[in-house]
Amino acid sequence: MRIRSSRVYINEELQAGVIEIENNKIIAIDDYDTNFDIDYQDDMILPGFIEIHSHGYGGQNASRPSLEGLQMWANSLPSEGVTSFLATTGTQSYDANINALEIISSYMENNYQSGANLVGINVEGNFIDHTYRGAQDENNIVTPDPKIFNDYLKASKHKIKTVLCAVELDKDYAFVDNAVKKGVAVSVGHSGATYDQVKGALKFGLSGATHTGNGMRPFHHREPGVFGAAMNMDQLYAEVIVDGLHLHFETVNIIGRLKGKDKLVLVTDSSSYKDYDGQEEGYVRYIGEDGSIRNAAGNLSGSNLRFNDGVYNAINHAHLDFTTVINAATINPAKYIKMDDTKGLIKVGYDADLVIVDDKFKVKEAIINGIKQ
Repeated sequence: MRIRSSRVYINEELQAGVIEIENNKIIAIDDYDTNFDIDYQDDMILPGFIEIHSHGYGGQNASRPSLEGLQMWANSLPSEGVTSFLATTGTQSYDANINALEIISSYMENNYQSGANLVGINVEGNFIDHTYRGAQDENNIVTPDPKIFNDYLKASKHKIKTVLCAVELDKDYAFVDNAVKKGVAVSVGHSGATYDQVKGALKFGLSGATHTGNGMRPFHHREPGVFGAAMNMDQLYAEVIVDGLHLHFETVNIIGRLKGKDKLVLVTDSSSYKDYDGQEEGYVRYIGEDGSIRNAAGNLSGSNLRFNDGVYNAINHAHLDFTTVINAATINPAKYIKMDDTKGLIKVGYDADLVIVDDKFKVKEAIINGIKQ
């Protein structure tokens, strides 16, 4: 299959070209005037979006998954331009986590044929601070424990790509050190850490900040806190939820300009209540008039955000430059989860995961593993 457009995102700019796909790979990128099968005209061809922080969709929850539910969730994502994603678990009991991780890893080992690629697991829950827990379950919060994490890693068949930790509770940074040595990216979040405590974790391989600005010690001029650390430490990737509810758009602008085109990561933190009218047993959430999803205490609990809308918002409401935003949706998350050798770019040898969008980032087509969805 040979597809073309006058606007293909190659080498961090839009240019005319033809992409040749064979099996599930990009095998050539040719001049615009060469032979083609499909002409997308002036629509943009971008690398497929990579969502590293999403809890569910339509009543399907990564913390309480089923094989059928995971497939339904994966099938929903191409309409948002997402071609690869991590299933993100929250705070719950040890046994519930083990069960969830086993089911997700089982799904990943099946040869599923449709929807976005589930490429790994993000463990957001449990190893967090009570004060900054947000909507997470306070009854199952535990001190960061390398042994517990190793149990989770084993249950997942080593499919955990990233884990969150309140680093101020991690004695001698043993949790961070252990996870990083096992190839797992560690982020700071739901944390009351001081700037210096985050700096200490950086020496052991801390590499990210989860939903920056939410669930963390805020910036203060005498104590920069987690937020200040996320802004000032060049080594840290910074997630942002660009729905206009979790962060003011001007805050997104500040974060994006400070992190630049290489360290910003767009996420939705989507809830299982996204596009869901019912109530999950034992996990009741409420949809506000503003579209927010909240628990009974009124705390934000994930989002209703569609990924392509977040991309649009980042450019048109937060006024970040195009390259910064597209990188934040593609190659930056790929780098963070160590999959940038096959995903996140339109480049020969890379997976044929592409999204075709108009100027408002409405998805016209998604191509995953070389197959039109």
